[in-house]
Amino acid sequence: MKHSGFLGRIIIGFKRKPLKFFMNTFIVYVTIWAILEPIIGIVPNATHYFSGEIKFFALLFASVCVGLYRNAVPNEIHIRYRNSSITVIFGDLFSFDGFKVIPVSRFFFETQAVPTSLQNKLIQMFLQSREGGEGLALYNHSLYIALQEARYHEVYRDATRQQEKYYPLGTTAILELNGQSYMLFALAETELKGHIPNDNCNISRMWIALEAFWEEARIQSRGRSVNVPLIGSGVTGIRLNSTRLLELNLLAIANAIEEGGKITTEEVRLILHPKYMEDINLSDFKDIWN
Repeated sequence: MKHSGFLGRIIIGFKRKPLKFFMNTFIVYVTIWAILEPIIGIVPNATHYFSGEIKFFALLFASVCVGLYRNAVPNEIHIRYRNSSITVIFGDLFSFDGFKVIPVSRFFFETQAVPTSLQNKLIQMFLQSREGGEGLALYNHSLYIALQEARYHEVYRDATRQQEKYYPLGTTAILELNGQSYMLFALAETELKGHIPNDNCNISRMWIALEAFWEEARIQSRGRSVNVPLIGSGVTGIRLNSTRLLELNLLAIANAIEEGGKITTEEVRLILHPKYMEDINLSDFKDIWN
């Protein structure tokens, strides 16, 4: 069962560290009483207000609430690396300001993408922005303009039975739609529905793609925030759990900063889908990176 929202964070925190919850509750309870006892000693009449079963249960309830709050897993963490600000946060990639980064196929012009992919979601947004087939035409035209100067070679594909443009890993295209900006970069071999291979990507290819992408992002961000999903999940087929994938993503950002300096004058956000909340403990990353 997956949880999201503050209640979900409380539940996950309790499941991970039930002892910490009881310790927090006890510490809060003792602290409140440590404050109340001198008051009762100085003002005897205060006993009337701070004694009895109702007062006890009210104090216990308050202690439990604070204990649960302090035990809830964090929804986001902020990391300062060199001169760059990195935020790791659970949320919806498309709801944040700045560039939205979307990993796509090295065959950029695939339009029958896997329904669950971010590329398909963006294509659907283009489709909904115009009537009839104009939305898809706008998407293809935007890609064509964005990739005019990009290198590629043509290969014959059995899946489509035609020659198609095949781009180097990390090739980046910037698209605009309804005032929002998107950075698409080549990562997987394909995102074509029904044709996903087992070796769609691997760690070494992912690292090459991320190195090329972050170099381009430094040039194109122009002071705007860059929002990145958990690269390597989904149809890529990379056999790492979500925690290891997050470590790899952070290392790629750190490597880009080490190699070329500050990426953006705003911040880099790593946006994690809420489904990963049970698997990824942001507190561990905060302790390591800060």
